[in-house]
Amino acid sequence: MQEEIEIRPVSEHDAEGIARLDQLLTKVWRIEHWEDRIAFAMRRDPEGSLVAVRKDKVVAYLFSDVRGQEYGFAEKTGWLEALGVDPDLQGSAIGRRLIDQILQRFQQTGVNTVRTLVSDQHPQMGAFLEHLGFEVEPIRVLRRATALT
Repeated sequence: MQEEIEIRPVSEHDAEGIARLDQLLTKVWRIEHWEDRIAFAMRRDPEGSLVAVRKDKVVAYLFSDVRGQEYGFAEKTGWLEALGVDPDLQGSAIGRRLIDQILQRFQQTGVNTVRTLVSDQHPQMGAFLEHLGFEVEPIRVLRRATALT
């Protein structure tokens, strides 16, 4: 199966395919979100976000970014921002291949640390990333509504 899958940088032509796949995963159609996300990714780093394509169909995506010393982290950090794999192909190593390729890119550009955020509502994603060597860090995510009280 892996021989049939091409991994390449994302392009503006992938928006609809990514939105379709995202809809399978989230049950929400968000074409504008993905058009904006792709445009941002291509401006920041045209090689830093990837799609996996099989028979001209997007079957997986990975968006990443590199940021400097933010959130109290001392080093430049690569961030995995969005990862999605077609439910029918989960478990076939496509997600791992995407992450491996991005890790190589990070390393080539001098990034030695990679982080991501995983919601407790997605335990499968957390387990997958831990299997790939990611570890829980001592950081808290805080949120609040924008309405002033």
